[in-house]
Amino acid sequence: MTQRRAIRFPLEAPVTFWWNDTFGTRREGQGRSRDISESGAFILTKTCPPVGTRVGLKVLLEEAAETTRAIRVEIDGHILRIDEISTTREVQGFAVLSDETILKEEIGSV
Repeated sequence: MTQRRAIRFPLEAPVTFWWNDTFGTRREGQGRSRDISESGAFILTKTCPPVGTRVGLKVLLEEAAETTRAIRVEIDGHILRIDEISTTREVQGFAVLSDETILKEEIGSV
């Protein structure tokens, strides 16, 4: 049994993610985060990049505590695993291990 290196926080927020397929074509998907930590995240979506693929994602945190501005989390990493969440395969999800995580203020938010 492996022990997690970081605490996961339950967080449901919109996510946009992208990766290059085996032909080098940029692909993009959308979903919602289930949880997030400094070392990665789990994303619920209908579109999952293959395991091992390098992926970038942006998680939009609507108005953060004590501010009227939205914050986004940007993660660059790779897909660790894909989980089937429902038996109808309508909802899947993937775990991403972060190589870099950055918090940024969302430009244009009020």
